[in-house]
Order: sequence, then C-alpha cells, then structure tokens
Amino acid sequence: MADERTEPSASSAPAGDIDVPPTVVATTTIAVNRRLGRGGIGDVYTASDRATGRSLAVKFLNDWALEQASCREAFDFEATVTSQLEHPNIVPVYVTGATPDGKPFYAMRLIPGRTLAAAIAEFHDRRHAGESAERRGARYSELLGQFALACKAIAYAHDRGVIHRDIKPANIMLGKFGEVVVLDWGLAARVDRDDTARASGEQSIVMPTMAVDSAPAEKRGISGTPAYMSPEQHDGARHVGPASDVYGLGATLYHILTGQPPFDGDLAAIREKALAGDVQPPSRVKRGVSHAIESVCLKAMARDPVDRYETPLELAHDVEHYLADLPVSSYREPLPRRLARWARRHRTLAQIATAALVLLVLTAGTAAVLLKQMAGQEYRARQTALLMAARLAASTAALQIDSRWRILENEARNPDLLAAIQATSHAPGEGRVKWAPIQSALDGIAAAHRDSVNAESWFVCDPQGVQVARSPVADTVGQTFAHRDYFHGGDGDLPPGTAAKPLTEVHRSSVYKSTTTGKLKVAFSVPIWNGPSGKEGRACMGVLVMAFDVGVLFRSIDAIGGWNASRKSFAVAVIDLRDDRIEGTAKSGLMLENPDLAAVDLASSPAVQDARAPAEVVARLKAAAARRRTFPAPQDPAELAFDVEVPTIAAAEPIVILGRPERIADIGWAVIVHER
Repeated sequence: MADERTEPSASSAPAGDIDVPPTVVATTTIAVNRRLGRGGIGDVYTASDRATGRSLAVKFLNDWALEQASCREAFDFEATVTSQLEHPNIVPVYVTGATPDGKPFYAMRLIPGRTLAAAIAEFHDRRHAGESAERRGARYSELLGQFALACKAIAYAHDRGVIHRDIKPANIMLGKFGEVVVLDWGLAARVDRDDTARASGEQSIVMPTMAVDSAPAEKRGISGTPAYMSPEQHDGARHVGPASDVYGLGATLYHILTGQPPFDGDLAAIREKALAGDVQPPSRVKRGVSHAIESVCLKAMARDPVDRYETPLELAHDVEHYLADLPVSSYREPLPRRLARWARRHRTLAQIATAALVLLVLTAGTAAVLLKQMAGQEYRARQTALLMAARLAASTAALQIDSRWRILENEARNPDLLAAIQATSHAPGEGRVKWAPIQSALDGIAAAHRDSVNAESWFVCDPQGVQVARSPVADTVGQTFAHRDYFHGGDGDLPPGTAAKPLTEVHRSSVYKSTTTGKLKVAFSVPIWNGPSGKEGRACMGVLVMAFDVGVLFRSIDAIGGWNASRKSFAVAVIDLRDDRIEGTAKSGLMLENPDLAAVDLASSPAVQDARAPAEVVARLKAAAARRRTFPAPQDPAELAFDVEVPTIAAAEPIVILGRPERIADIGWAVIVHER
C-alpha cells in the first residue's frame, strides 16, 4: 500500500534553542493484511505500521461507494470527525489518505475483542443458564459498567459539540483487556454547545464541509438503526439534539437488560411503537430485572426529550449508583429496600442493633412480651388490611385515569378529527355550519368510547378557547372557555373573559360548575397538534376534552366498587386535596366519590358544603397520604361524611399515575379507606 504523509503546520518555528523548520513531513508505510469486516460503504482490514510495528485497523471506501459523491463525502466526514474526538473510549484515528488509484482510507487503532452486542447475546444465551449466581452477577455488573463507560464517551462528544445518532450495541467494541470503545461516527452531526459544555474546557470540533445538520439525511444514504432510533429521528426531524443519543443509550441498556432490542417488526411497526412511546417495561420481558435499573432505562427512553436524562453523564452516574448499591434519581425506593441497603452498608451497626434488640426482648420477660403482642396484634392487622385496601384502590383508580388520558392522547391524533380541523380552519362561513365536520368527527369518537369511558360529554376548543364542537350537542358551542384550566393547563380557572394559550400536555382540571347542566364536573384534556413531537413548525390546533360529573368518575372501578358493595368492613372515598373555587373562594377536601352520599348529591352545587371535609381533616389526609400511613379517624363521623357510629381508623393513599412525568403524575387526589 502507498505511503501516507501527514503535514502538521505552524505559523512560526517553535521557540527554544533547537532550530527546527515550521513544517515537517512524517512518512509511514502500512501493510494491509486480512479483511476484518464489511459495512455499507466501507471495508475494514487488519494492518500494521511498518515504521512503528503498531497494529492497525484500516477502513477503505469500497468500489461501489467510490462512484457515489455522497458516499465519498460521508466517508471523509466520518474520518474527520473521529480523528478529532480524543477520548479513551472513542477509537482514535491515526492517519488518513488514499491509495495510488484514489481509494480513500483511514487507519485507526485495532481493538481485538468483540462487540457489546456479542457480549449481550452470550450473557443471555440459555446455554449459560446453569452458571452460578455469583458468576452471572459479576458478568451482569461488568456489562453495566462497560455501558457506563460508553455513556461517558458520548458525553465527551456532546461537550465537543457532536452527537453520534447511531448508538447501538454493535457500535460499541469491548477489548480483551477491559477496553470499551464507541465506533462508527459516520452519522455524527454538529449541535450547539450549552453553557455546561462550554465550561468543560473542551473545544468544538472543526466539522467538514458536509455537516449533517446542513444536509438532508437522504443525501448521505444513512439514517440510523430503527430499533434504537429516538422518536424524533423516526419522525424525520431535521435537527436532533443530544437527547436523541440519550435515547439510543437507553435502548442499548434495554438490550443489556432483556437480551433483545426494545422494538421488533418491520420499519413501519417499529416507527409506530417508537413514536407512541410504546416501550414494554424490561421486567415484563425478562424476569429478575430490578425496578431501579428499569426506571433508569425507561427514563432514558422517554418519548418526550425533556423527560429524559439531561446528559449521558447523568445516565452513567445513575447506572454507577445502581452498581454501587446506591439510590438512583429515577426511582423512589420503598422503605424496606432503603432499610435493607442501610443494613448492607452498615453491617456492624446493623449487627449491633439486632443483638441489642434480641437482648432487650430476652430481658423484658416472656409474659410481658406476649401480653403486648396480643394487645397490638388485632390493631396491626386492621392497619395492614386498610393499607392494602387503600393501595389497591389508588392503583386501580390511577390505571383508570391513565387509560382515559391515553384514549384522549390517541384520539387527539385521530385522522378524521385532524382533517376536519384543518379543513374548517380556512373554510368560509362561521358557527356550527362551518364547524360541522369537527362535530361529526367528535360524535364518532364519543360513540366509540361511550361504554369504556363513561364521560358525560366530549368537546373541542379551538386555539382561542372557543368551543367548536360538543357531544352531545349543547348551547355552549360557540362560547369561549379560555379561562378554564382544562384549556390553558394552569392551576385553577382564570377570571372569565381572560385570554390564554392552550395547554401543552395532558391535564386534570380543577372541579368546576358546568355551564350546561349546573352540576359539578371534572375534566381531562389534551392538546391537538398538527404534527408529532419534534416536527418543525409544530403548532396546537385546539384542545380535546372529556368531562365527568363528580360522583360517577370512579363508579366503574372494580376495587372501589368491590369494597363498597359489601358495606360491612370498609368504605372507600376519593377526596380532592387541591383547592377549587366553586364556592367563590379557594377550598379543598371536596368528595369526588363517597359510597354514603348519592352521586346526584355530590354533583349538585347545593350539597357542596355537606360533601367537603373540614380543613383540619384535609391537612391530616395530606400528611397521611404523603407518608402513606394509617391515621386515627375523627371522633365525629360527619367530619368525613361517612356513615359510621364509632371511632375507627383509616388509611390514605395518593393517586399517582405511574409512567408519567412527575409534574403531572401526582394529580392531587387521594383514596381514603375507612373502617365501618
């Protein structure tokens, strides 16, 4: 193979006593050996530098790609970008050049070993199922540790203003001596550096003429690997950012945890799942995956970029915390797990405490211990039963709410509804005649979910808050509701007539009095977008809302209905712990569900005072819900509007929508389970 020359330049001769020229020429000869692998546009060969004896991997542009200008540009792009990324976990490029017949190449470090994909496949191979738990745990930790190093390499590239865009296990090489190297930067793109990146001291790389962010992806003929691509990549966004690499790292972590990519099927099926955020939790795919590391993976793979880790370094830190038996930022551990960790990390103190407890029990006297156990056994059993009932009811209620939210989110992308809104936006006329196509589409949506949702009404507001359709039809069509929080997504209604922008994510409204029926209602709402997340020029075309009468929202929940049906042991209610203004001033504690009050009473304004818990009781409920503990019930049964005759105990559990961003997951409602 022809000699390759590199010519470092300097504006002036180096200072010092040695007289050296401003430019020197280094010459080397590379001996090419055997082919190591073949890619889309390049072939990789093992080679050696005859001058230094160093082993190399040399990548040549293949004959087919040599004839394509876009492929030549892409090859030069990859060589230039990779040569400037100087990090222990990024393969270094030593020299670039061309053969005598004009075929471009670049030489890089040879990493003997295998890809992360091969290591994952071996780890999950059933033939290794019989190995000891200690050995398997060590290999699992090794894979996660190698993954964390890859995250740090990507974080370094981001600090230099470069994103990878094709992160997957096959592009991470594992050396025989612990090396971890990220390969294949052919799809890299330049991004703006934030303040943190600029403060790192790293310099932005010098990009070649053909930068991906200024040239369409199709020009380069490559777009990524579908099963690991972020939703914004699938959506064809012209500009993707560092969050896209975080998603790719999350998909790679998913492969480590489960032994398979997060999505399968053809390109269309993968794209649909990725855009919808339809990721099967790893623990459902592979038994034994802990909730902590699963939460790390799912946070990295969040559909919305803002819900992911801000940087790959934060992702690496959480993985390292998991390996070190420390809490991770993405998961709220239950108390028993935190106590177990404390005991593991403070074995001596735990042993001393255990010994002291045993000694105390022995010296207290058998009779006294037995008497105390008998006295408290019945009370603890009641507490346990109440806590289990409250958690079951709260979990079921959360699932029902999330199901309604997902129906709303799916119907906000309904093609018929979107087409109707777009068609009427520039149509002549006004009022109901103009909005008839939207009304027709909404009626179809309401009919399709009549039995499953049990909503009192569905309606659509335009971007100014004007109600343009309602099912069933009512006189409110044409009125403006921009002040309602179900439209603007804020914390409570604004004064009537106030202009506001539409919300940007799913929302649970405060309780309000219906303009149509005069009843108390609560609504769920979502924005209607003219395109998927990340699309350039994306705008809100309106708001889709489903409304429910207070007192009937949870009547279909089996857990609550089952407990209330017996009317022997427990009564279950749902209380709004946040403020509403249905009586003119901010008050909380409104009963949304109470088996001892009829639904019509709960929904009617005159009965509001009777269906509201006193402020001091609400404060106790908030504290109990936050601690998830039982608490003594009020002496006066009327304080909670329960039909009880003797002092009892109760349990409170907040309703939290799992899998949703923290800012909307806690909706401010709590389940109260009360002894009868």
